[in-house]
Amino acid sequence: MSSPAKPTILCVDDERIVLLSLKSELRGKFGHEARIETADSGEEALALIDELEAEGVPLALVISDLRMPGMGGDVLLSRVREKRPDALKVLLTGFADLDAVANAINNAGLYRYLTKPWRREDLVLTVRGALKSWQDERMIEEKNRTIEMMTVSMVTALENVNFVNDAETGRHVRRVGEYARIVAERLGMESAFVKRIALYASLHDIGKVGVPREILVSGLRYTPEEREAMMRHVECGGRMLDMPGIDVMARNVALYHHERWDGTGYAAGLSGEAIPIEARIVAIADVFDALTTRRPYKSPLPPAEAAEIVLADAGKAFDPEVAAAFEADFARIQALCAAREG
Repeated sequence: MSSPAKPTILCVDDERIVLLSLKSELRGKFGHEARIETADSGEEALALIDELEAEGVPLALVISDLRMPGMGGDVLLSRVREKRPDALKVLLTGFADLDAVANAINNAGLYRYLTKPWRREDLVLTVRGALKSWQDERMIEEKNRTIEMMTVSMVTALENVNFVNDAETGRHVRRVGEYARIVAERLGMESAFVKRIALYASLHDIGKVGVPREILVSGLRYTPEEREAMMRHVECGGRMLDMPGIDVMARNVALYHHERWDGTGYAAGLSGEAIPIEARIVAIADVFDALTTRRPYKSPLPPAEAAEIVLADAGKAFDPEVAAAFEADFARIQALCAAREG
């Protein structure tokens, strides 16, 4: 099995003597752990970065002069940030050009800047720190990928429990995850939150494994006693997911997705912002999908009609802000609903 490609340090300067000096110093200190490349302009640097990406070679660090003909270093590093956001950036400047340095800091996510002529020890310490920071970030990403794979496996195993009793219930929980993802995106949640809620929304009904099978598959409206037993699924789900190592979002979704904005929901009777935001999002996705799903005792509602019912409950059952996000992206939700299985 071949070893991973060494990360690249790219040096950019329009003065050949500077490039040779940088390449010599960096090769002597870091040649064993990094590949040293050079470019004499911003345009050449961007072309080389594209080549490295096509070859699958990681780019750890770009060191660029500020003042160059054509594309300046601050603009180049901003472009690098767009192309390879994980690469760190160092700006070299022999001028007191604070505006350009500020531009690089603000728009390029600058790691450091060094004045020319640089002190050798400053250059070495800066590059060593940058490489360590880049490598540490890669390790964190790898661990996060491993955790995510384990989480996906766990969620898949748990949500598959729903198929034991009712195939439509299994499809329902997966659709709720998709609707919740769309609403979370519209609310402007961070990408990590969006990924997590799309994953954990599928577990909102996991507590139904504690509900007698004859209730789940009866196909009839619940008696008061059966309804009471069904309502206990949120507490059951909350207990199942209240374990060390399990993301608290998963527990919150299972335990609180039947709470209502006005405080009349179950089982804790929470209201308003006391209800975790992930549960507020899943609540609206859950009800919409239930309304548009065929049941033995009811026909499915058209998506537009179901949406009207959901939105009419904004401020009562649902967080008004979440309801507004649902309405704003209803076209995407309706498209998914139209393509649904079952």
